[in-house]
Amino acid sequence: MSKVQWCRFDVRIGIYPDREIDACQHEIEQVIAEAVADNPYLTEHPPRLTYHGFLSNGYTLPRHTSAEGTLVDAHRAVYDADLATLASTALTDARFFGLYQDTPALVYGPVAENIHSFDERVNLESLRNITQVIALFVASWCGLEQIV
Repeated sequence: MSKVQWCRFDVRIGIYPDREIDACQHEIEQVIAEAVADNPYLTEHPPRLTYHGFLSNGYTLPRHTSAEGTLVDAHRAVYDADLATLASTALTDARFFGLYQDTPALVYGPVAENIHSFDERVNLESLRNITQVIALFVASWCGLEQIV
């Protein structure tokens, strides 16, 4: 009686902007196929690949847009300091606007801890300031009308 042997890999792949999910998956499958071709056991017992979970094309928020400039000005007016920027590999809903609606989006918010995890919280003073920044941004970006 032969023993059943198995191995399972769970892999997260991050997709760079301007790359398609299908092309990245195909590239991974080609590398595995090349490795299998040189192994007699794996040739007779080929690995199975299953993709599950969330898949999303890569996206980069546009930089130095007029909207970003307006946000920088509103931030400076409230905080009396320059707006710090952060490049991250995080996934944000802003990609929906950019990828599927051709609408640029900004990601901006209060000082927070443990985002999207247990005991998530935000600094209340920061939240008050951010609310002022967003109000100034909207007023500047959209304009104001005097109601008579």
